[in-house]
Amino acid sequence: MDVVHPLSNSAAGTKRSAQDVMDHLVTLLEETCQDFMGVQRVVGESMSAAPLSDADVQALQKLDSATQTVEAVATVLKNLALCYAQRNELPLDVAALSQSVKLSHVVDVLSHGTQASQTSHAGEVDLF
Repeated sequence: MDVVHPLSNSAAGTKRSAQDVMDHLVTLLEETCQDFMGVQRVVGESMSAAPLSDADVQALQKLDSATQTVEAVATVLKNLALCYAQRNELPLDVAALSQSVKLSHVVDVLSHGTQASQTSHAGEVDLF
């Protein structure tokens, strides 16, 4: 994923309603949850070829927990967005919301919604 440079131009001066921001965040979380489930499927298929150590099994349990957490947070945000749908709130400053965000894709989605360009990073692997 691309890293955001300080004061990203895509967020500067952009205002969004709280409902829009929450909807965009829900979409990101749902996509992330689907990605996690895909990784779990691949790892599960790979497990049949080679046994895992106890440490590996614990790491996979953390991945499963993270997947469930992302799904739960997406649901809470979706419900929160429904609660705010009735209100007439002032728009939120996207630049302020994304001030410490390090992924440009997240800032793009906050700024432009789900139609933000999604650069495919398939086949690219960034090791920590």
